[in-house]
Amino acid sequence: MSTELFNADGVRHKTQELYSLPDELLRRETESLRVNFRSWMHSHFDLDERQSAFLESMEYPDVQILAEDLADCILFRLPLTVKFPLGDPIGSKFIMPVSMLLRLYGKDGKYVVNGELSIEIIYK
Repeated sequence: MSTELFNADGVRHKTQELYSLPDELLRRETESLRVNFRSWMHSHFDLDERQSAFLESMEYPDVQILAEDLADCILFRLPLTVKFPLGDPIGSKFIMPVSMLLRLYGKDGKYVVNGELSIEIIYK
């Protein structure tokens, strides 16, 4: 797979590339994302020094929640939006996943996810 810049265009291109994969390959990608989010990000996006440092500094619970939300969104090919801050970064960086994902098991026991995921990166 290609690597993309971690910006709005890069995320859009990467999402299109992932969503065009056959189901089995997409499932493998999302398994990899769940198992090692940081490694998956580094292998799919060309992160700048600040982005890479922030990714490496994220603590486990935050990483795992983000990985699960992102993997489910990608696996079910749901709408994904990442909003990046305008201008130069000032202050502390926050990632706010606004998960509108509905996870449920059908009567047949099959896991299904509906909705959309929006992730906003802000500085305060």
